[in-house]
Amino acid sequence: MLLKKSLVITIMLLCMVSISWGQSRKTLREKGISSMTVQEYFVEEGMKDPMVETIEKYDKNGDLVELKEYDKEGAVKKWEKYVFDDDGNLVEEVFLDDKGRITRTEKNIYKEGLRVEKHFYNNKGNLYKRKVYEYEYR
Repeated sequence: MLLKKSLVITIMLLCMVSISWGQSRKTLREKGISSMTVQEYFVEEGMKDPMVETIEKYDKNGDLVELKEYDKEGAVKKWEKYVFDDDGNLVEEVFLDDKGRITRTEKNIYKEGLRVEKHFYNNKGNLYKRKVYEYEYR
């Protein structure tokens, strides 16, 4: 039962991530889009010039490979890089600080199209946590 709940939660999270990225991979590929910048106007606060809210970079397949989010002052508040395999599976997530230094890395291991493990590494590249995914079949 716990395994089924974990699988459902994982699928829901993956769906939310893909929805939050905005454009579909197909659209990004077809239009040749390599990056998107979202600018925010704080009209009520009297700001006439836009502030960059996010910058997203995509690979040739339309996969999000880098995400930077900024605060109102223009400082980086979130910076992540993503690596996908040839099957479109997310195999690595790299989390960076505002200076571009790696704070942690997460690596997914797949077998027969399913994620079977996730490894968590600190800023020195040392493994500090590991998750194992097990599936039940009908």
